[in-house]
Amino acid sequence: MPEPHSYEEILARKLMAGRDLRVEFGDSKIDQCLLIAPHGGGIEPGTSEIMRAVAAFGDWAWYDFAGFLRQGNKESLHITSTRFDEPTLLSLLPQTKFVVAFHGADAMGQPLACVGGKWKRGRELLVEAINASFGEHGLRAADATDGSLAYHLRGLDDENLTNRGKSGEGVQIEFSREARNLLFPPNASREARGRRSAHLRPLARALHQAIQRLCQA
Repeated sequence: MPEPHSYEEILARKLMAGRDLRVEFGDSKIDQCLLIAPHGGGIEPGTSEIMRAVAAFGDWAWYDFAGFLRQGNKESLHITSTRFDEPTLLSLLPQTKFVVAFHGADAMGQPLACVGGKWKRGRELLVEAINASFGEHGLRAADATDGSLAYHLRGLDDENLTNRGKSGEGVQIEFSREARNLLFPPNASREARGRRSAHLRPLARALHQAIQRLCQA
């Protein structure tokens, strides 16, 4: 089954919110920033949990679109970030200054966080924060726009969700499969995501502190 091109297409496949997928959000301090996991739950495993851990540190506004099918979440529920049109998120985007999006990338041979999006200063601060606290959580970060990484990780399109806050520039973080397995060992499965590892909290703290600095920029 090809991935859906819109939320309407998901509904046309007889998939239902509350049963097959979950849409949840919190709008505290939404004027400052919005953290989103548009491919959460079983779609890109671990991204909901990482985003919510960061949001909890600062009571940040957040949005979670999570898949809960027994199998085939990505094929059935993954709407690409340049086409994502779920109505709740579309109503939140105009209310926030900037967006930080949490995604899951394929295996890269190491626990890596690829930081993209149009906001250059945002990319720089998040890469700096992750790498400065590497010893606590074991992830490295790289700027996804430097040309050495896959094009689809860059997040530079104007229609990308991460660039659709009021400022027109945001940040997205693509966590490699190895990074998510480190945070939710051994394989970021539904059961593992419930347990989590000791690496998640220091990573979430580092990201929270970087977002605080961005809100003051």
